[in-house]
Amino acid sequence: MILPDWAGYQRFRPMLSEALDPDFYPIEYVDALLLNGEAQVFCSEHAAMIAELKQYPGGARVVHCLVAAGRIDEISGTLRPRVEAWGAAAGCTRALVESRAGWMRILEPHGYRVWQVSLMKEL
Repeated sequence: MILPDWAGYQRFRPMLSEALDPDFYPIEYVDALLLNGEAQVFCSEHAAMIAELKQYPGGARVVHCLVAAGRIDEISGTLRPRVEAWGAAAGCTRALVESRAGWMRILEPHGYRVWQVSLMKEL
């Protein structure tokens, strides 16, 4: 198991928490993922990204960006390649980002494309 950069994570934890919808991913859940080795934190000077490895029933193995916060240029230019390399080294054949629509424009030059669309309704 790779120990997380806990000090780096703590620096960005408030920003990461703010980026998450606590109805889906409370920050305490992310804390547990990191401490249990189920996710990895990647930090740069002004940004952080949390990623996990996912195995799907059909065999696809992906590196999934759970949340990112900080400067967009560091997320896209510094952290994204590190996360992709980590996923590839772990046998992933795809990288997956499920986030706000604005990330399409930012990530498209790096080979990302729309794969699915999520629709939600409050009940």
